[in-house]
Amino acid sequence: MEYKESDFCTAEEGIQYLFKMMSIIYGARFTSHWGTMNMASVMEVWKNMIGNYLTYRPTIDFAIKNLDPSGFVVTPMAFIELCKQAGRIPVKPDRTITHQPTQEEIERNAKAREEAIAAVRAWKSGIIEKAM
Repeated sequence: MEYKESDFCTAEEGIQYLFKMMSIIYGARFTSHWGTMNMASVMEVWKNMIGNYLTYRPTIDFAIKNLDPSGFVVTPMAFIELCKQAGRIPVKPDRTITHQPTQEEIERNAKAREEAIAAVRAWKSGIIEKAM
């Protein structure tokens, strides 16, 4: 299965996305749920509890789609369970750029290889001649 690089994010981006979506879904119930608590602290605790699940958007989206339809604000533990149902988080694709040699480099390398082989042959024949 092909994974898109855009499916992956940092845990910080993931928690921001999650809280934005839950604010939209739950509305005032979500924002008033926290009362006078410091939202940065709440988000940090959630981020630490949910962990790696926040780095893969399809997992977050799966969990969001499966939130309690009754409107009850989910806990981080319940959200983790929803994330687990989404399945394994894949390894982020490696964007290593490999060098593709130009025709000039290919020809230069072929010539250098031929010269090196000729030099080794000459050296070997010199050793064989001395041995005889």
